[in-house]
Order: sequence, then C-alpha cells, then structure tokens
Amino acid sequence: MKRKETEEVHKLFDEFSETYILNKQSFLTSDAITISDDHYEDCYKRYVVNYKEGNRSFDSKIDEQFEGAELGPRLVFAHAQWLWTYAVQDKRTETKKGYAKHILRNQDVNLREDIYPFGFGSAGQWHNQNKYNEILFCLILLQVLREKNNSGEIENIQDIKEYTEKFCLFVKYSSFEDELAIPKRYKEDLHESKTATANILLYIVKPDDYEPIASDNHKSKIVSSFSSLVPLEESEFEDYNTDQIVLKIRHAISEYLFPDFDFYNPKLRKVWNYGSTEADFNEIQALEYKKAIILYGPPGTSKTHSAKQLATTLITKYFLKDKNNVESFLKNDDKHFLEGRIHHLQLHSNYTYEDFVAGMQLKENETKPVRGKLFEICDMARKDKMALNENDDIPHVLILDEINRVDLSQLFGEVFSALENREEPIEVGVSDFELSIPNNLYVIGTMNEIDFSLERIDFALRRRFLWYEYSFDEEILKEMLKEKYASNGTTIREEEMERFIQNAKQLNKKLAQIDVLGKQYQIGHTFFAEIADIYHSFLRINQKSRLNQKIYRKNGPIDILWDISIEPMIRSFLGSMDEKIVEKELNELNEILLKE
Repeated sequence: MKRKETEEVHKLFDEFSETYILNKQSFLTSDAITISDDHYEDCYKRYVVNYKEGNRSFDSKIDEQFEGAELGPRLVFAHAQWLWTYAVQDKRTETKKGYAKHILRNQDVNLREDIYPFGFGSAGQWHNQNKYNEILFCLILLQVLREKNNSGEIENIQDIKEYTEKFCLFVKYSSFEDELAIPKRYKEDLHESKTATANILLYIVKPDDYEPIASDNHKSKIVSSFSSLVPLEESEFEDYNTDQIVLKIRHAISEYLFPDFDFYNPKLRKVWNYGSTEADFNEIQALEYKKAIILYGPPGTSKTHSAKQLATTLITKYFLKDKNNVESFLKNDDKHFLEGRIHHLQLHSNYTYEDFVAGMQLKENETKPVRGKLFEICDMARKDKMALNENDDIPHVLILDEINRVDLSQLFGEVFSALENREEPIEVGVSDFELSIPNNLYVIGTMNEIDFSLERIDFALRRRFLWYEYSFDEEILKEMLKEKYASNGTTIREEEMERFIQNAKQLNKKLAQIDVLGKQYQIGHTFFAEIADIYHSFLRINQKSRLNQKIYRKNGPIDILWDISIEPMIRSFLGSMDEKIVEKELNELNEILLKE
C-alpha cells in the first residue's frame, strides 16, 4: 500500500521513467543531455565485460574501468547507481549524491539536488556489501528497458512499471522468462544473484501488491511466522512465491489491524524479526526441523536476547494456528500463552548432572534419588501437551545459556539419546528413573566462542544441534543506537553515527587479523551500543542539553567508552603478549576507533 512518507519516492520514479527511459534524456542533470545507445553499450562494456578483479576498493575499480570514458557512459552508470540508492533510508543524502559526483567529477555538468528523497526502510548489509551485483541489476534492467523502448514494446510509464515488476520477479523466482525474452548475455551476467534492489523496486512500481521491505530474509521470516493465517493447504504453498504469500498474510492481518499497518510495527516485529543471522534456512525453521539449535559467537552479539526472541516467536507461531487466538493477540496484545512455556537455565561451572538430570541428595538425614530440572521441564511440557487438542501442540522452549561454562558430555549424559529419540523412555542411571523428552520441548543453547571453541565440542553434541554463528552486526548496532538515543531523549548526527559504526567495524576487522586472537575475539555490537548511554550520562553530568550532537570530542563519550569498556576488554584478550606489543596493538586499535 502506498504510504504518505513514500509519495516522493513513487513520484521520482515516474519522473525518472519519463525523462531517462522514454525521452532518453539525463535525469540527474539540469542540462538537457541525450543518452544514446552507444553510451549504454560503452558503459556495459566497461562495467561488466571488462570488469576488474582484485582486492582494491569498489571506487578504485570504477575509476580504472571508466578511465578515458566520455560523459555519456559515465551518465549511464550514474543513473544505475541512482536507481540503486535513491529510495533507501539507510544511506545519507550526501552519500547518495556522492556517487554521482564521483563518477561525473571533472565533467562539465550541473547535477540536480532535488532527486534524493528521505526514502523508506533499511536496505541492510546485503544492499551495501553486494554493491557490484546491485548496480549490475539496475544497469541490465535499464539496458533492457531501453531496448524495449526502441522496439516500441514500452510506450508509457505504466508499461515500464509492469515490465520492471516482471523483471524483478524473474530475478527472484525465474518467473516470466519466456514472456520477458531477456537477451542471453544479460541473463548470464545476472548470475541468478538475489538483490535487495529487486524488492525495493517491486514496492515502488506496485505498492498495493508488495511490501516496503528490501530483505528477502525478512520476507521469509514473515511467512514462517504468520503462515498459519493464510487459508492454504501445505501442498498449495508451492504454487505461490514468497511475495504472494506475504500479501495474503497482509490481507489476513488487516482484518484485525488498520489496513495500512507496517510489518515493522513493534507488536508484529517482535513476532517475526527473530535472530540476527541471514541464513536462508533460518533459526525457526531449524527449530521446527531439529528441535535443538545452538547460537554461538563472541560476547555481546545478542545471543541470549535472540534466544528469548526465538522462543517467543516459535510459541506465538503455534498459538496463532488457532484462528480464535489471532484477534486477542493482535488487538489486545494478549501474551498469556507465553507464561510457563519458556524455561531459562543460566549454566555455570558448578552446575552438574545431578542438578540437570538426576542424582542422589541428602534429604531428612537420608540419601534419596532426586530428579533434576530437566525432568520437571519435560513434565510441564508433556502435561501442557495432554491438556490441549491434538493439533494444538504449543511448544515449550528450554534456553540453556552459556553451555560453554560446563562439561557438556558430563552434564548431558543420556540426554543426547533422549534428544534424538523423542518420547522414548531412557534410563538415566539413578534409581529407576526414566527420561523421555516430549516432542513439544525445543532446546536453544548459547555459547561464547572465546571460552569454548567450536572445534572442541563433543561430536555427539554437534550432530544433535543445528549451529548458528552470531557476530558483530553493524545493522543491529545502528538499530540499537537509534533506539537508545530515542529512549534517552537525545539525538546524534547521522554522520557521527556512521563514523562510529564504520570505525567499530574496522576495529573488529583488525582484531580478527591479530594472530593470537581471531574473529572469535571480535567485540559484539552490544558493547559498542553503550556509547548512547555514555553520551546521555555525559550530558547530564556536565549539565548540558547537548554537545553539538557529537560523541567524537576530546575527553568526550568516545574516549570514555574506550577507557572503561573497549580497552580493558582488548587488554584482557592480549594478556599473554609482551607488554610493548600490547601497547602497540592498543594504540593502533584506538586510532581506528577515533579515525576521521
């Protein structure tokens, strides 16, 4: 559904289509410059056919590929870049303008300043890191639209929108291949690569049928979480693509919420936006398949938070299978169904098999066999299962936090077999106790790789869980900072935030390259997010309403974060190294964090 905040995005696409595609004139410049077929061909040859390999920066490669190019092919490339970035909200206006300024520098043109809207949503890491293929997608789309315009197959803006929709669906799902008749060389160059731009353009050209969501992963999670609302048999899902199912979910939810609701509405987002990995086979699917997963990675990468959110999502998904529950959940924010179904155990070095499974304990001057916490949780899940209808198998979720802090083989014992053979009684070696794990009990473990490397994990444990790596995530850091600043009632300049996030990213890159450390010693985004709280406290202590919205100032928030959090952590990581080497590494890392 077209939203008020995206009106300018849609309007600019229409203007772009009219000027650049139909009239073959430059849209980016205030000068009337005609774009010829030769300009397209020269640009395509330089960017695609003569692509430069190597580890140089993207801009360096572009400079080399377009060396000696005339204005025309440079303008073609600049228009593809504009289409790639103009509609997204997570790129600053100056950054968007900078792309055109870079490729057209030293050219005698007047660039327009009024074609960079605020945009919608976050296109995410894939959109930024997959830059070559994202721009390639735009370039090929514009190439094909030019050819269709030359042949008379496209005559107006509506034709352009309809063709763009089909082109995006072809790239995403291989649909409309015969109807589109895309030249072979273009199909080969697309590499069947998924692009965020395809999702962005689908919403721009058909806002009533597609969501303002750039991420395929987000759409898949929405389908996974709300598919029970769609009146389709399981076999029928194969007849619909992800976007079609999301549209059906929108119609179903619209019966309970206002029609133009946003899937990023906090109430809905808590249901589907679980975890922080971009894996195609996501954590909820893994839980439903294997019933046991492990989230592992450095400290501060949201593993525990994600485990709780995954548990909430899984239980909510099954609760919503009953259509009678949908209205109470969506309208009244009813969460009673979560009570008693999420079990959280914080493991530690003194936690034993006797605590977890069973053991002998002294009670009333007599040693007696006592069942452990796992028996209690299994009984609760089984009792819940028996009380419900046969088809209402609402899960219970056991979160085992910090499994690296215990001797796993000793703690689990017979549990390994019980996890694999659900509902089958297994003797535990204490009295005549028999343990059976019910089908509706799911297990999520979290593991800190610094304390316990993945290579040292017992094979029996590894094969009974599916494993998901959690690492520093700049997009999550950005979201955390925005939320913290908003809750604190403070603001920060966009360029300050971008500088901080990119410096944090580079600091982690450097940490991963230090021989005695590696990527498992990267610092999690939650530690960097502390800068928002430090900034807020700094204002309060110094009795200031603001500091020109700067965290980078001498003896300011960034220095405090380094002194009280980042440096002590890194120093502990480097504890076994020579002191002079430690100081050298710390100085280099500090320079990275403070870099302009």
